[in-house]
Amino acid sequence: MSPQLHLIDNAPYAGNGPVVAHGLSVVYEGKPALWNVDFVAPAGAMVGVIGPNGAGKSSFIKACLGLVPWASGWAMLLGQDPRKSRARVGYVPQRASVDWDFPASALDVVCMGYYRKLGWLRPVDRKTKAAARECLGRVGMADFADRPIGQLSGGQQQRVFLARALAQDADLYLMDEPFAGVDAASEQVLIKALRTLQAEGKTVLVVHHDLQTAPDYFDHALILSTRAVASGPLEQVFTAETLQDAYGGRLAPSQLSALVG
Repeated sequence: MSPQLHLIDNAPYAGNGPVVAHGLSVVYEGKPALWNVDFVAPAGAMVGVIGPNGAGKSSFIKACLGLVPWASGWAMLLGQDPRKSRARVGYVPQRASVDWDFPASALDVVCMGYYRKLGWLRPVDRKTKAAARECLGRVGMADFADRPIGQLSGGQQQRVFLARALAQDADLYLMDEPFAGVDAASEQVLIKALRTLQAEGKTVLVVHHDLQTAPDYFDHALILSTRAVASGPLEQVFTAETLQDAYGGRLAPSQLSALVG
């Protein structure tokens, strides 16, 4: 069943950015997963969505996409209700949410990124397959085009799903822990591809769990702990105070010192 969302095209608080959330709350079985979050993503930014386990990071991404119901508040993507802007949004879900036994090759998965343009009932033509192979090449997976997706490593699977998002030629990319469980080489390929998207003027939001690499990967951050602890340019919000607020006693003083210098 589709989430019950409120149309917000005429919302009084529009903000100014490709991702805008206002008072956004998500509740599962009576327990808040995300509470009263206000956030505006700058256009062309690489935003890390950071916080401890259970902080609501994935819920935030899904709520912005309209994939889970809003208990209160609302979100807009590219100035529209999320249901109206999905054709312009590339989404990479968590690997754990994907059925890797689905009988499809890497090339088949990437071709799915073109379905909105082709139409679901139209066959994938040679030109589309060539474009899909080019997207695989951008993430170093051209040689695996015909390999069943279930036979790929975790890092390779993530590269294929990023290639599918690239095929959409979106204006905005939302990614739910794309670096989780991948090898170091795949992580570097992925971050290079994301930086290329940013250089092309795209906006990228990434749920990220590794605090050590966050300063190297992102220029903006949204730090969550069910609520929004802080958001803004990374050098301003990635501080000992905000991390301590978000993580509480889960970060030792020595860890905080190593992270923020």
